[in-house]
Amino acid sequence: MVSVDTPAPVIVVSGATGGMGSAIVDELARSGATVALLGRNKNRLEQTRRTIEDRIGAAGRLFTYETDINSTASVDSCVAALVAELGRVTGLVHSAGDGPLAPLAETTDAMWHATFNGKLMGAVRLARALAGPMAAAGGGSMVMISGVFRKDPDPLFPVNGAINAALAVFAKSISKDLGRSGIRVNVLDPGAVRTPLWDEIAAAIGDRSGATAQEISAHVAAQSPLGTLAEPADVAQTVNYLLSPAAKHLTGASITLDGGASAGL
Repeated sequence: MVSVDTPAPVIVVSGATGGMGSAIVDELARSGATVALLGRNKNRLEQTRRTIEDRIGAAGRLFTYETDINSTASVDSCVAALVAELGRVTGLVHSAGDGPLAPLAETTDAMWHATFNGKLMGAVRLARALAGPMAAAGGGSMVMISGVFRKDPDPLFPVNGAINAALAVFAKSISKDLGRSGIRVNVLDPGAVRTPLWDEIAAAIGDRSGATAQEISAHVAAQSPLGTLAEPADVAQTVNYLLSPAAKHLTGASITLDGGASAGL
């Protein structure tokens, strides 16, 4: 919990209406943070805000901003608005941006460009716009949600693996730059997380192999030494740690959250 003598953290979360993003917002709000929810769909943003406020009593701590992270102008305008409204920013969680399930022969230039623009350039735009306000607030923390395919590639997800690898390099690079301003930058690499998006992915994989989505999920869980898929709350709690003072000496790092399933080091 946040001390009564310490100003509450103010955290910006992109992709805030997704399965992982909304869980992250929920966890941060429970810990006492003020959270700015970013997304392209105003109705979904408001629904997410109301649902979380009703569930945990976070009224007055959640703010929504309709934003297109594919646009520099939209991101810059959003950041100016939220800094004017909230007064300060101490954290960023970039959880937006999904890539396609498609082996190389099925990929298109549009798939590559869309994932690059949303996941990687979205991170660039947000970090660039927020670095100044965060430094002015005395520092803070950025967490980039990447994925295990960046270091344990899968032939069904070449787009995801390549863009996630680029995102990790970007995060490592700016951690060396922004650290002098008191801003930490880390990467979180989840494996399969039990969200509606994962259900769609499992179904799509199953269609290719003649299995059900449930069988695919069971197979993937069995690859983990722990024998389970991650839950959105597992991701959210790890993000909360990375944003917190408990991780004050952790920057430029990547943490894998897959129950030990991936072979990458």
